[in-house]
Amino acid sequence: MRHKYHKESATVMEKQIFLVQQRPHGQLVSALALDYQGTISHAENFNAERAAAKLRKAMKGIGTDERAIIDALDLVEDIQSELGGNFEDLCVALLTPQIVFLADCLYEAVQGLGTDENCIIEILCTHQNREIEEIKACFRQKYNKDLEESLISDSSGNFRYLLRSLVSAERDETIEIDFERAERDAQRLFDGGVGKLGVDGELFTKILCSRSMSQLQATFEAYERIGGHSLAAAIRSEFSGDVEATLLAIVYCIKNRNKFFAKQLKDCLKGLGTDDSALVRILVSRSEIDLEDIKEAYLQLYNKDLAEDVAEDTSGDYRKALLRILQP
Repeated sequence: MRHKYHKESATVMEKQIFLVQQRPHGQLVSALALDYQGTISHAENFNAERAAAKLRKAMKGIGTDERAIIDALDLVEDIQSELGGNFEDLCVALLTPQIVFLADCLYEAVQGLGTDENCIIEILCTHQNREIEEIKACFRQKYNKDLEESLISDSSGNFRYLLRSLVSAERDETIEIDFERAERDAQRLFDGGVGKLGVDGELFTKILCSRSMSQLQATFEAYERIGGHSLAAAIRSEFSGDVEATLLAIVYCIKNRNKFFAKQLKDCLKGLGTDDSALVRILVSRSEIDLEDIKEAYLQLYNKDLAEDVAEDTSGDYRKALLRILQP
Protein backbone atom coordinates (compact mmCIF):
# COMPACT_ATOMS: atom_id res chain seq x y z
CA MET A 1 0.00 0.00 0.00
CA ARG A 2 1.48 3.35 -1.05
CA HIS A 3 -0.87 6.33 -0.82
CA LYS A 4 1.21 9.16 -2.27
CA TYR A 5 0.09 12.50 -0.89
CA HIS A 6 0.90 15.52 -3.06
CA LYS A 7 0.16 19.08 -2.00
CA GLU A 8 -1.07 20.24 -5.41
CA SER A 9 -3.43 17.33 -6.07
CA ALA A 10 -4.69 17.32 -2.50
CA THR A 11 -5.54 21.03 -2.69
CA VAL A 12 -7.57 20.58 -5.87
CA MET A 13 -9.26 17.50 -4.46
CA GLU A 14 -10.25 19.17 -1.23
CA LYS A 15 -11.83 22.07 -3.11
CA GLN A 16 -13.78 19.94 -5.57
CA ILE A 17 -15.04 16.90 -3.65
CA PHE A 18 -18.36 17.42 -1.92
CA LEU A 19 -17.81 18.28 1.77
CA VAL A 20 -14.40 16.59 2.00
CA GLN A 21 -12.30 19.66 2.64
CA GLN A 22 -14.05 20.70 5.86
CA ARG A 23 -14.44 17.31 7.48
CA PRO A 24 -12.00 15.17 9.46
CA HIS A 25 -12.02 11.35 9.40
CA GLY A 26 -14.59 10.91 12.13
CA GLN A 27 -17.31 13.07 10.63
CA LEU A 28 -17.68 10.82 7.59
CA VAL A 29 -20.33 8.72 9.30
CA SER A 30 -23.50 10.59 10.17
CA ALA A 31 -26.34 9.92 12.60
CA LEU A 32 -25.87 6.16 12.69
CA ALA A 33 -22.48 6.64 14.36
CA LEU A 34 -23.63 8.92 17.16
CA ASP A 35 -23.78 6.06 19.66
CA TYR A 36 -20.31 4.81 18.77
CA GLN A 37 -16.97 5.78 20.23
CA GLY A 38 -13.62 6.15 18.48
CA THR A 39 -10.15 6.20 20.01
CA ILE A 40 -9.10 9.54 18.49
CA SER A 41 -11.06 12.69 19.26
CA HIS A 42 -10.87 16.38 18.41
CA ALA A 43 -7.84 18.11 19.93
CA GLU A 44 -8.81 21.04 22.14
CA ASN A 45 -6.96 24.31 21.39
CA PHE A 46 -5.31 22.72 18.36
CA ASN A 47 -2.72 24.92 16.64
CA ALA A 48 -1.92 23.73 13.12
CA GLU A 49 1.13 25.98 12.72
CA ARG A 50 2.67 24.79 15.97
CA ALA A 51 2.04 21.14 15.07
CA ALA A 52 3.53 21.64 11.59
CA ALA A 53 6.60 23.35 13.06
CA LYS A 54 7.11 20.44 15.44
CA LEU A 55 6.90 17.99 12.56
CA ARG A 56 9.30 20.01 10.43
CA LYS A 57 11.80 20.14 13.29
CA ALA A 58 11.48 16.37 13.70
CA MET A 59 12.31 15.85 10.02
CA LYS A 60 15.22 18.31 9.71
CA GLY A 61 18.83 17.20 9.68
CA ILE A 62 20.16 13.67 9.68
CA GLY A 63 17.60 11.01 10.44
CA THR A 64 14.04 11.41 11.64
CA ASP A 65 12.68 11.70 15.18
CA GLU A 66 9.87 9.16 14.80
CA ARG A 67 8.70 9.67 18.37
CA ALA A 68 7.97 13.34 17.71
CA ILE A 69 6.09 12.42 14.55
CA ILE A 70 3.94 9.90 16.40
CA ASP A 71 3.13 12.55 19.04
CA ALA A 72 2.22 15.36 16.65
CA LEU A 73 1.14 13.76 13.37
CA ASP A 74 -1.24 16.05 11.43
CA LEU A 75 -1.55 18.23 8.31
CA VAL A 76 1.83 17.69 6.64
CA GLU A 77 2.35 16.92 2.95
CA ASP A 78 5.98 15.81 2.76
CA ILE A 79 6.27 13.37 5.65
CA GLN A 80 6.50 10.41 3.28
CA SER A 81 9.83 11.65 1.90
CA GLU A 82 11.44 10.97 5.27
CA LEU A 83 9.85 7.61 6.05
CA GLY A 84 9.40 4.18 4.48
CA GLY A 85 7.61 0.86 4.69
CA ASN A 86 4.56 0.26 6.82
CA PHE A 87 5.27 3.29 9.00
CA GLU A 88 5.11 5.53 5.94
CA ASP A 89 1.88 3.89 4.79
CA LEU A 90 0.29 4.46 8.18
CA CYS A 91 1.38 8.09 8.43
CA VAL A 92 0.21 8.93 4.91
CA ALA A 93 -3.13 7.24 5.62
CA LEU A 94 -3.56 9.40 8.72
CA LEU A 95 -2.74 12.53 6.72
CA THR A 96 -5.20 11.78 3.93
CA PRO A 97 -8.83 13.03 4.06
CA GLN A 98 -11.13 10.11 4.79
CA ILE A 99 -13.00 10.11 1.48
CA VAL A 100 -9.76 10.32 -0.49
CA PHE A 101 -8.23 7.54 1.62
CA LEU A 102 -11.15 5.19 0.93
CA ALA A 103 -11.09 6.03 -2.79
CA ASP A 104 -7.36 5.26 -2.80
CA CYS A 105 -8.00 1.93 -1.09
CA LEU A 106 -10.58 0.96 -3.70
CA TYR A 107 -8.30 2.04 -6.54
CA GLU A 108 -5.49 -0.14 -5.25
CA ALA A 109 -7.96 -2.99 -4.67
CA VAL A 110 -8.79 -3.18 -8.39
CA GLN A 111 -5.34 -2.50 -9.85
CA GLY A 112 -2.81 -5.03 -11.06
CA LEU A 113 -3.11 -8.79 -10.94
CA GLY A 114 -6.02 -9.97 -8.87
CA THR A 115 -8.56 -7.96 -6.94
CA ASP A 116 -8.70 -7.32 -3.20
CA GLU A 117 -12.28 -8.41 -2.71
CA ASN A 118 -12.06 -8.08 1.08
CA CYS A 119 -11.26 -4.38 0.80
CA ILE A 120 -14.08 -3.77 -1.69
CA ILE A 121 -16.62 -5.70 0.35
CA GLU A 122 -15.61 -4.02 3.61
CA ILE A 123 -15.87 -0.46 2.28
CA LEU A 124 -19.10 -0.91 0.31
CA CYS A 125 -20.87 -2.82 3.09
CA THR A 126 -20.01 -0.43 5.92
CA HIS A 127 -20.84 2.99 4.47
CA GLN A 128 -24.05 4.86 3.85
CA ASN A 129 -25.42 6.06 0.51
CA ARG A 130 -24.06 9.59 0.83
CA GLU A 131 -20.62 8.32 1.77
CA ILE A 132 -20.50 5.92 -1.17
CA GLU A 133 -21.57 8.70 -3.53
CA GLU A 134 -18.75 10.91 -2.20
CA ILE A 135 -16.23 8.10 -2.60
CA LYS A 136 -17.43 7.59 -6.20
CA ALA A 137 -17.07 11.31 -6.93
CA CYS A 138 -13.60 11.38 -5.43
CA PHE A 139 -12.56 8.27 -7.37
CA ARG A 140 -13.66 9.81 -10.65
CA GLN A 141 -12.02 13.15 -9.86
CA LYS A 142 -8.69 11.68 -8.77
CA TYR A 143 -8.33 8.75 -11.18
CA ASN A 144 -10.56 9.83 -14.08
CA LYS A 145 -12.34 6.49 -13.88
CA ASP A 146 -15.81 5.33 -12.95
CA LEU A 147 -15.76 3.34 -9.71
CA GLU A 148 -18.64 1.08 -10.69
CA GLU A 149 -17.07 0.13 -14.00
CA SER A 150 -13.70 -0.42 -12.32
CA LEU A 151 -15.25 -2.73 -9.75
CA ILE A 152 -17.34 -4.87 -12.09
CA SER A 153 -14.87 -5.12 -14.99
CA ASP A 154 -13.28 -8.29 -13.58
CA SER A 155 -16.45 -9.77 -12.06
CA SER A 156 -19.32 -11.80 -13.44
CA GLY A 157 -22.62 -13.43 -12.56
CA ASN A 158 -24.13 -12.92 -9.13
CA PHE A 159 -21.03 -11.18 -7.78
CA ARG A 160 -21.16 -8.61 -10.58
CA TYR A 161 -24.84 -7.94 -9.87
CA LEU A 162 -24.09 -7.72 -6.16
CA LEU A 163 -21.26 -5.20 -6.59
CA ARG A 164 -23.38 -3.08 -8.91
CA SER A 165 -26.20 -3.07 -6.36
CA LEU A 166 -23.90 -2.02 -3.52
CA VAL A 167 -22.06 0.73 -5.39
CA SER A 168 -25.32 2.19 -6.72
CA ALA A 169 -25.96 3.40 -3.15
CA GLU A 170 -29.74 3.03 -3.23
CA ARG A 171 -30.39 1.46 0.16
CA ASP A 172 -33.48 2.70 2.00
CA GLU A 173 -32.18 4.61 5.04
CA THR A 174 -35.42 5.26 6.91
CA ILE A 175 -35.76 3.93 10.46
CA GLU A 176 -39.39 2.81 10.29
CA ILE A 177 -40.01 -0.94 10.26
CA ASP A 178 -42.72 -2.63 8.22
CA PHE A 179 -43.09 -5.93 10.08
CA GLU A 180 -45.47 -7.41 7.51
CA ARG A 181 -42.92 -6.72 4.80
CA ALA A 182 -40.22 -8.27 6.98
CA GLU A 183 -42.29 -11.46 7.21
CA ARG A 184 -42.87 -11.49 3.45
CA ASP A 185 -39.20 -10.90 2.68
CA ALA A 186 -38.14 -13.58 5.14
CA GLN A 187 -40.47 -16.09 3.50
CA ARG A 188 -39.20 -15.13 0.05
CA LEU A 189 -35.59 -15.58 1.19
CA PHE A 190 -36.42 -19.00 2.60
CA ASP A 191 -38.32 -20.05 -0.52
CA GLY A 192 -35.54 -18.72 -2.77
CA GLY A 193 -32.79 -20.43 -0.81
CA VAL A 194 -32.93 -23.60 1.26
CA GLY A 195 -36.59 -24.05 0.34
CA LYS A 196 -35.86 -24.85 -3.32
CA LEU A 197 -33.43 -26.64 -5.57
CA GLY A 198 -30.90 -24.00 -6.53
CA VAL A 199 -30.77 -20.51 -5.11
CA ASP A 200 -32.16 -17.18 -6.31
CA GLY A 201 -29.07 -15.00 -5.99
CA GLU A 202 -30.74 -11.90 -7.41
CA LEU A 203 -33.50 -12.11 -4.80
CA PHE A 204 -30.98 -12.22 -1.94
CA THR A 205 -29.08 -9.30 -3.46
CA LYS A 206 -32.19 -7.21 -4.06
CA ILE A 207 -33.43 -7.56 -0.48
CA LEU A 208 -30.08 -7.30 1.32
CA CYS A 209 -28.88 -4.33 -0.74
CA SER A 210 -32.08 -2.26 -0.79
CA ARG A 211 -33.84 -2.65 2.57
CA SER A 212 -32.95 -0.37 5.48
CA MET A 213 -30.79 -1.61 8.32
CA SER A 214 -33.68 -1.60 10.78
CA GLN A 215 -35.93 -3.35 8.26
CA LEU A 216 -33.32 -6.05 7.70
CA GLN A 217 -32.93 -6.59 11.44
CA ALA A 218 -36.63 -7.43 11.57
CA THR A 219 -36.29 -9.61 8.47
CA PHE A 220 -33.44 -11.60 10.03
CA GLU A 221 -35.55 -12.28 13.11
CA ALA A 222 -38.53 -13.32 10.99
CA TYR A 223 -36.32 -15.62 8.93
CA GLU A 224 -35.13 -17.47 12.03
CA ARG A 225 -38.75 -18.04 13.08
CA ILE A 226 -39.66 -19.35 9.63
CA GLY A 227 -36.57 -21.38 8.83
CA GLY A 228 -35.38 -22.47 12.25
CA HIS A 229 -31.88 -21.27 11.43
CA SER A 230 -30.16 -17.94 10.83
CA LEU A 231 -30.01 -16.25 7.45
CA ALA A 232 -26.21 -16.34 7.75
CA ALA A 233 -26.37 -20.14 8.02
CA ALA A 234 -28.55 -20.27 4.89
CA ILE A 235 -26.09 -18.07 2.99
CA ARG A 236 -23.17 -20.28 4.00
CA SER A 237 -25.14 -23.31 2.81
CA GLU A 238 -26.36 -21.91 -0.50
CA PHE A 239 -23.57 -19.60 -1.70
CA SER A 240 -19.80 -19.73 -2.08
CA GLY A 241 -16.82 -17.54 -2.90
CA ASP A 242 -17.14 -13.77 -3.19
CA VAL A 243 -20.94 -13.80 -3.25
CA GLU A 244 -21.05 -15.71 0.03
CA ALA A 245 -18.45 -13.39 1.60
CA THR A 246 -20.30 -10.25 0.50
CA LEU A 247 -23.76 -11.38 1.60
CA LEU A 248 -22.35 -12.50 4.96
CA ALA A 249 -20.58 -9.15 5.36
CA ILE A 250 -23.89 -7.35 4.85
CA VAL A 251 -25.62 -9.57 7.41
CA TYR A 252 -22.82 -9.30 9.99
CA CYS A 253 -22.52 -5.51 9.58
CA ILE A 254 -26.23 -5.06 10.15
CA LYS A 255 -26.40 -7.44 13.09
CA ASN A 256 -23.27 -6.09 14.84
CA ARG A 257 -20.85 -3.85 12.98
CA ASN A 258 -18.34 -3.80 15.85
CA LYS A 259 -18.03 -7.59 15.82
CA PHE A 260 -17.70 -7.54 12.03
CA PHE A 261 -14.66 -5.27 12.23
CA ALA A 262 -13.26 -7.22 15.19
CA LYS A 263 -13.36 -10.37 13.06
CA GLN A 264 -11.76 -8.53 10.14
CA LEU A 265 -8.93 -7.43 12.42
CA LYS A 266 -8.46 -10.95 13.74
CA ASP A 267 -8.11 -12.18 10.17
CA CYS A 268 -5.44 -9.52 9.56
CA LEU A 269 -3.38 -10.77 12.48
CA LYS A 270 -3.81 -14.54 12.52
CA GLY A 271 -1.48 -17.02 10.88
CA LEU A 272 1.91 -16.34 9.35
CA GLY A 273 2.42 -12.72 8.40
CA THR A 274 0.18 -9.72 8.88
CA ASP A 275 -2.18 -8.16 6.35
CA ASP A 276 -0.79 -4.68 6.98
CA SER A 277 -2.87 -3.04 4.25
CA ALA A 278 -6.12 -4.17 5.87
CA LEU A 279 -4.82 -3.44 9.37
CA VAL A 280 -3.97 0.16 8.49
CA ARG A 281 -7.21 0.64 6.56
CA ILE A 282 -9.43 -0.49 9.41
CA LEU A 283 -7.59 1.21 12.27
CA VAL A 284 -7.28 4.53 10.46
CA SER A 285 -10.79 4.61 8.97
CA ARG A 286 -12.50 3.65 12.26
CA SER A 287 -10.23 5.54 14.69
CA GLU A 288 -12.51 8.57 15.01
CA ILE A 289 -15.76 6.66 14.60
CA ASP A 290 -16.07 3.44 16.58
CA LEU A 291 -12.63 1.92 17.19
CA GLU A 292 -13.14 1.95 20.96
CA ASP A 293 -16.29 -0.13 20.47
CA ILE A 294 -14.46 -2.45 18.07
CA LYS A 295 -11.75 -2.98 20.69
CA GLU A 296 -14.41 -3.99 23.21
CA ALA A 297 -16.00 -6.39 20.72
CA TYR A 298 -12.57 -7.90 20.00
CA LEU A 299 -12.01 -8.49 23.71
CA GLN A 300 -15.42 -10.15 24.04
CA LEU A 301 -14.89 -12.40 21.02
CA TYR A 302 -11.29 -13.46 21.60
CA ASN A 303 -10.67 -12.78 25.29
CA LYS A 304 -7.60 -10.75 24.38
CA ASP A 305 -6.83 -7.08 24.03
CA LEU A 306 -6.56 -5.91 20.42
CA ALA A 307 -3.52 -3.78 21.23
CA GLU A 308 -1.71 -6.85 22.57
CA ASP A 309 -2.29 -8.78 19.36
CA VAL A 310 -1.20 -5.81 17.25
CA ALA A 311 1.95 -5.40 19.34
CA GLU A 312 2.80 -9.09 18.89
CA ASP A 313 2.46 -8.93 15.10
CA THR A 314 4.20 -5.61 14.38
CA SER A 315 7.47 -3.94 15.27
CA GLY A 316 9.42 -0.69 15.49
CA ASP A 317 7.92 2.73 14.98
CA TYR A 318 5.09 1.21 12.96
CA ARG A 319 4.04 -0.69 16.08
CA LYS A 320 4.37 2.42 18.26
CA ALA A 321 2.16 4.45 15.94
CA LEU A 322 -0.49 1.73 15.73
CA LEU A 323 -0.57 1.48 19.50
CA ARG A 324 -0.99 5.25 19.80
CA ILE A 325 -4.09 4.95 17.60
CA LEU A 326 -5.42 2.14 19.79
CA GLN A 327 -4.35 3.68 23.10
CA PRO A 328 -4.15 7.47 22.63
